[in-house]
Amino acid sequence: MPTQAQTVDECQTKISELRTATLNATFTGQNAEKNRAGLVAKLDSASAKLKEGKNQDAIQKLTNFRDTVTALEAQGKIAPADANNLVEGAEAAIACIQGLETTAAA
Repeated sequence: MPTQAQTVDECQTKISELRTATLNATFTGQNAEKNRAGLVAKLDSASAKLKEGKNQDAIQKLTNFRDTVTALEAQGKIAPADANNLVEGAEAAIACIQGLETTAAA
């Protein structure tokens, strides 16, 4: 039996959960809230692109989010456990959207 295809709603849920995790993550430094807001904006943009059916754009926004989290962790501006959680969440959402691509092509 083939694996269950991902749906747009499932991918949106992953982005929504990632948004909540970002809001709850521990950021440090003088720009902590600015960094958090920037990451949330990337997720909101990814969600909007996904709603428009612009899957590649949504993947790019999530990739930017993941890379920003990695950079913030390297600078000591986000707790490592939170950073790992956010990176994993971003990769799960990216994989979900890539699953949509495969389903659409089939």
